[in-house]
Amino acid sequence: DVTQHNLVIGKPGSLEELGMAGNEMAKDPAGLSKGFIPSSDKILYHTKLLDHGTSETLRFTAPTAPGEYPYLCTFPGHWILMKGEMTVK
Repeated sequence: DVTQHNLVIGKPGSLEELGMAGNEMAKDPAGLSKGFIPSSDKILYHTKLLDHGTSETLRFTAPTAPGEYPYLCTFPGHWILMKGEMTVK
């Protein structure tokens, strides 16, 4: 894929809110420089915005509270298809 991507891990139930916040950043002239990472206390971890052919290692400790933690790409429009859930038991 030649477009940029990131990875955001959020608190349970935050998928749509974070995805829509990423979409809204398309209207912000500074959205790209912010890596399309919304300002939200519902974001637990995230990568930077990555170019095609690059990578980043994201190391984190999984939350201790059981739940379904969404992960998504917040580049505007991507979250609709680029999403999933991390299950913590």
